[in-house]
Amino acid sequence: MTKKTIVTACLLLVAAVRLGAQSYRTFREEYDGIREQARLRFGPLRLQPVFRLSEAGYDSNVYFRPDGGGEIVSDATATLSPELRAYWLFGRSVILTATENPEVLFYAREKGLRAFSNSLFGGLRALLLRDFSLSADYHVLSHVRRSTSELDRRVRDTVTGGSAKLFFETARGTAFGVTAAVDDIRYKDVASDAPEDVYARALDRRETSAGVELYYRVFSRSNLVATAGWTRYAFAAAASAWRNAESVEVAGGFRFPLAGRARGTVLFGWKSFRPDAPEREPFSGLIAATEVYLRLGRLAVTLGYDRDNAFSYNESAYYYVDDRARAGLSLYLAPFLRIDGGIQYGTMTYPEPQTVWFDGGPVLVERREDAQRNISLGPVVRIAGTVGLGLTYNIYKRTSNAPGFDVRRNFAGAFLTYEF
Repeated sequence: MTKKTIVTACLLLVAAVRLGAQSYRTFREEYDGIREQARLRFGPLRLQPVFRLSEAGYDSNVYFRPDGGGEIVSDATATLSPELRAYWLFGRSVILTATENPEVLFYAREKGLRAFSNSLFGGLRALLLRDFSLSADYHVLSHVRRSTSELDRRVRDTVTGGSAKLFFETARGTAFGVTAAVDDIRYKDVASDAPEDVYARALDRRETSAGVELYYRVFSRSNLVATAGWTRYAFAAAASAWRNAESVEVAGGFRFPLAGRARGTVLFGWKSFRPDAPEREPFSGLIAATEVYLRLGRLAVTLGYDRDNAFSYNESAYYYVDDRARAGLSLYLAPFLRIDGGIQYGTMTYPEPQTVWFDGGPVLVERREDAQRNISLGPVVRIAGTVGLGLTYNIYKRTSNAPGFDVRRNFAGAFLTYEF
């Protein structure tokens, strides 16, 4: 779908309680899905290889340099990411999972931006007393990307940690359970050789979370969803200890089937974010993680809306409220050809005054607000089954009331999709 072509979209990180990660499947659903999809066998192992190609093309502004802020550098780039998932099924009550996902980021001329990363995941899931699902995992997830809307370049983010879940599941697919997780999150500017990394100093942290989740099955494969969670943020650098905080959130909504003509999740909630430092501005308000896909004959529509607060790497700021809405339309012209078009618009609002540097001097911005827009258009050709090769042209623009943050960027390239 069109969401695959939007180069500014942020990928989700693994966590136990995240508003946008409500993709829980019962033990029986996961077991049946593995038997159906992982058909390649190697002894007792069931293997599922996947190859991803994204952002393979021409980038007009690889460093996201602002208008009038210096030389704009363009380059050819590509991200190649093979993945291998391995499953070992013990009877009908235990699932062992292992995943390895290396990723190569290539630039033709800007060799300092080239990078290699590798993600590992290992998990155990057991069905106890017929109705209780106990699962645990350990993961090291590493990517070089714009992992937040604010980042103006690709930065390595590595999430190392584990999670555990205990759920009671009914025969009709309703599930209720508790979750817990600990994640160490680290950042590194791959293009910088500076002894102290500004992103690491401002953003490295440990997140400890716990929560409860309910998935109440309605119709055949849809669910009403309700979640509540608590998260503790503890920053690694002593100079960033003032950023330590806690948050509590509750959310509810509806989840469509994981496959079919209508799929996705509609989820809205409320979050209270409380800094340890009493002089810092708290956040309390609406959060959302919604994305719905609907196929109607030759037309397919994607609608999405996300809202949450996120930590800022700007050391004179604390956090910003990230508001993003998107819409995509696909027109299937033939069984082997479709045209994708999409638009994403978002704002980043900073509740506290911050100081930015412009023309060699500090400028105080009372309430900074950045607006970001991305428009994409291009064809997708079916290769085989649900696999398609797409071409896309993206126009990205950021405008800000803070001087020195207006950015323009165009991208033309190719990608692979598994959702034709």
